[in-house]
Amino acid sequence: MIRKSPILLHIIDELVADGQLGQSVLQRHFPKGYSLFEQGASTSNVYFIRSGIVKCTFTEDQEKEYILEFLGEGEVLGEIEAICKTPTMSTVRTISELSTYMMDKMSFLDLLRRHAGFNAAIMELMAMRLFNTATRSARQQLNTLEHNLANLLEVLKSERLPCTK
Repeated sequence: MIRKSPILLHIIDELVADGQLGQSVLQRHFPKGYSLFEQGASTSNVYFIRSGIVKCTFTEDQEKEYILEFLGEGEVLGEIEAICKTPTMSTVRTISELSTYMMDKMSFLDLLRRHAGFNAAIMELMAMRLFNTATRSARQQLNTLEHNLANLLEVLKSERLPCTK
């Protein structure tokens, strides 16, 4: 499933329209197949997806790639790294053209401190990601491969995405 956060996008759109973010936010566009983050690298920016879809993956020591999430409109990228001051946790690649708001880490952290609605939206988004990860992990351990594959194919069909493998 492609995760979306329309509430967070609405908050950012309003802050940009009102000029409350000043020069701290830039609009950036990326082509399909572009790598925004590489796992283990450092980043100085946080991105808010205005339109498009990204795939977030984690590569294990044995070079096996695990898909963490597909993220769409309103989702944020780089917030964990900004908050925890760590290298990027995952690789993030665009799977469609992507339009974003880009903000440096310090501006993001400042906005978290001074805007209660933004802070609450980020906390809710992170809590939902944790909930979804725990649920997905339980399902993967409890259900058969055949069951999980049938569910995946149904989601791909409903989202009108091709099954390439």
